[in-house]
Amino acid sequence: MLIFGIILISVELTLGKLVVIGPQELKQELDQRSGDIKYTIANFGNIPWGRRLSGTLEIADPLDACTEINQTVKSHFVLIKRGDCSFVKKVRHAQNAGYQLAIVENNKDEINGTVTMFDDGTGYGLQIPSIFISKSDGELLTKYLRMPKTNFETEQIQLLIKFDVRQRDNVTTLFALNITSEETYKFLREYQPYYQKLKDEKVSYIILYPLYQIIKTPDKPIEYQNCISYGKYCARDPDGSGIATGRMVVEEALRQLCIFQQGFDKWLAYMISFRDNCTSAQQYESCSPGIQEEVGINYQKVEKCIRDQSESHSFLIKNETNYYKHHNLLENQLTLWNTAGVQYLPGIIINQQDYQGQVTGANVFLDICYSFLIPPASCANYIDGQIQQQDSSSNLYLTIGIIIFVMIIFFMLLFCVYTRLIQKEFKESSKAQVNEMVTQYIQFYESKDKKSKEAI
Repeated sequence: MLIFGIILISVELTLGKLVVIGPQELKQELDQRSGDIKYTIANFGNIPWGRRLSGTLEIADPLDACTEINQTVKSHFVLIKRGDCSFVKKVRHAQNAGYQLAIVENNKDEINGTVTMFDDGTGYGLQIPSIFISKSDGELLTKYLRMPKTNFETEQIQLLIKFDVRQRDNVTTLFALNITSEETYKFLREYQPYYQKLKDEKVSYIILYPLYQIIKTPDKPIEYQNCISYGKYCARDPDGSGIATGRMVVEEALRQLCIFQQGFDKWLAYMISFRDNCTSAQQYESCSPGIQEEVGINYQKVEKCIRDQSESHSFLIKNETNYYKHHNLLENQLTLWNTAGVQYLPGIIINQQDYQGQVTGANVFLDICYSFLIPPASCANYIDGQIQQQDSSSNLYLTIGIIIFVMIIFFMLLFCVYTRLIQKEFKESSKAQVNEMVTQYIQFYESKDKKSKEAI
């Protein structure tokens, strides 16, 4: 299902609340301040949308988690101080230590929905979620973590975090994509098999490209190399000082928007083949028709769409009339870009809620599934409603059990090999002894026979 026309989206930035379950003294102190702990979600790691995590908290050792963390107790969550290394490095060390959530304390007292932890380029493959809290909240948690405890089990900090989503009967999904970025096509390739699972479900797709505008109503015939229509529709230069220009990107974006109107499945097939065959912006215009034919897109309809969606406008300078094109599809893109609040690319917005975390086909598929009021049958085998918490001690016992089992098997095999060697050696020794006895017997018999003959 597709959505056309101007769509205004009021995006809810992911500013969640971390709930303190205990101890009671900490809850009371939080209630006197602001209640729950506010946080933002990192844009890397697997975020368990639609589910909840609960567990105990401990402070990282070392505090900044810039080196491997020494896990001292069986906590699920770890509190880390900001600074001295990247967010990704801190969270990776938390994951390696066995934690299920990393909580990073900011170096400022306040936090809002526009501040989050960004990927440094190495975050792909991180599995645990991570959140960002204010310095004041972090210091409060640290104070309670360092207090002397008379009963460790009951006085541990217990936390609950909810990764809630907006749930609806019909799910609206927006993909904000940069057509010159490999990350866009990597995501689309990953999402393609999941799109097939959701193809017959009530999922609507919107496509958004990062365009900008130098002038809304052109009044001078200035040709900008990164724009069409005298600066009305522009895109960033894709290769800096190279021969490609933003104008080429805008023209391709317009083609792709018209292809999108022929169906999401055709657009998706086009996008995947497009990246494999049209590797540079200067190739887009000549390469696109062949790709359209390859995936079954009607090229004439695309060209007609471009013509039908444009209107000629003019302005007069020194008695000379100048014309430019007003493109309705590109106007919609500009309006949507200004209202969607996309923070990075590729960006995902589901049911008008900004998606945070690692953008992969599987992650976005799960988020869409959880965004249904009643998940459809195509999601049934992939969602469980919650993340099952596993005590780290259970992991330890399981590891010890596996090690013991492997050692038993090893010693059994060693015993079998040793037994066979002993048996082989015994057989060879016995055979040698028997041969020697037979030889001695023969020699004795021959000697006796000889003596008997000599006596006669």
